[in-house]
Amino acid sequence: MRSSGGSVERRLHPIGMLLAALATVRRWLGAAALPGVAALLGGEYGTRTLLLVLAGLALLGALSAVWGVLSWRATTYQVAGGTFRSKQGVLQKTERSLPLEHVQSVNTVQGLVQRLFRVVEIRIEAAGGGGEPEISLPALSRAEAEMLREELTSARRIAPEAEPSPTVLRRLAVRDLLIAGLTSGQIGVAVSIVAGASQAVDDLLPGDLAGRLAEALVSEYPISPVLLLVLAVALFAWALAVLGTVLAHAGFTLSRSAGGEYLYIKRGLLKRYETTVPLARIQAVRIVEGILRQPFGLAAIRVDSAGFAGERGVSAILFPLLSRREAEELLRAAVPRFAAPLRSLEPLPARARRRYAVRAVLPALLAASLFAVLIFPWGLLALSIPLPAALYGVAKYRAGGYGSDRERLVLRFRRLARTTVVVTRARLQSRGYSVSPFQRRQKLATLKVEVASGSGGAAFGLVDMEAGAVEATMEILSAQAGAAVRERST
Repeated sequence: MRSSGGSVERRLHPIGMLLAALATVRRWLGAAALPGVAALLGGEYGTRTLLLVLAGLALLGALSAVWGVLSWRATTYQVAGGTFRSKQGVLQKTERSLPLEHVQSVNTVQGLVQRLFRVVEIRIEAAGGGGEPEISLPALSRAEAEMLREELTSARRIAPEAEPSPTVLRRLAVRDLLIAGLTSGQIGVAVSIVAGASQAVDDLLPGDLAGRLAEALVSEYPISPVLLLVLAVALFAWALAVLGTVLAHAGFTLSRSAGGEYLYIKRGLLKRYETTVPLARIQAVRIVEGILRQPFGLAAIRVDSAGFAGERGVSAILFPLLSRREAEELLRAAVPRFAAPLRSLEPLPARARRRYAVRAVLPALLAASLFAVLIFPWGLLALSIPLPAALYGVAKYRAGGYGSDRERLVLRFRRLARTTVVVTRARLQSRGYSVSPFQRRQKLATLKVEVASGSGGAAFGLVDMEAGAVEATMEILSAQAGAAVRERST
């Protein structure tokens, strides 16, 4: 099939039929599976109804297969006249075009079925794109995918010759992968998943079965049922967090293009991702030390990138686990513009310590007082909360630090994790500071900066810096901003 411009309109790999059919089956089964299983376990379905259900599943499979064929036939793509064009849609036709100069990155994803048939999914990101890929082609052979990547990226290169192979900067070892899972700090998310699943299981099981199982466990292990439940949920949630990290980051490899313009990230166990990160779009780098990792001197490196929004939260990880001492070295190799000194930051002034502690204690004291009054006398135990709150405030104070050179600004702060942010002055979207009446008396101020990130922006700040240091930093940032504006205007 040829277009008017003479360029060939290409189709997906035939496995695209199977992928479209499976996607249709998943959509319908996902809506009907839980009620159907619950009814079956409850004994509401007889043999005749069960046969009807099986017949319905067979009909669904046949219709999904037909839909897969039609969807495959309706999907074409081509590169012609400096533009990428795609057509898709069975009932509602959709045509999209993307100028090649707007192509931000070309990423590949490979799920289990795709790996089995040796095809890949291509995701084409456009500058300023939203939370989903701008264009997705779910089934291309490796050769077709490489050909398309070459066509989409050749417009940004001066010479058409093949680019040398990228340089591997770092790989995540199996030992570090397991440590990353154990210290990921995702147990809270896993607990919520376990809680939701336990409620679903409770609804599916016959009314008294859950109670009989609990009684059997308590009689076998004479400990508090509540304690047993808490331990079981915590261990299972932790195992889920480890499994999730292993699935997401197995084989994590960070590479850099020979020309130094792109970073390439490969990761994933069951579903393999290959992501391209343009260095020119990186706005800030974060070194994140989770509460479980900081005692061991471990951290993860994340990036904030404008117009790069695929797989929000996961693809932002530049490297999932490394020693804090190695972070600066990796930044010099991967993103040299953000390779600022991280160990010699200026601490916050000593007079700010009490302010950090008071800010943490006041809300905790108010909540503890309410508990003490409302559920007296047991609520009096809540009066012990302000002490750890004060310690948390002191920990936030001790984590605070800042530094700058001619090109970069570094801020370090703590919420739960201790985070060190590196931004280049050229990437700052806004800069400013605030001074409250209480800060003015202590000659303190709060520095605030913002960079572009995804569809919005990322804001960073450091509370209770020396007022003189904030003013000096603002003068440097303003001078740099003025120089950048003058440079763009000439």
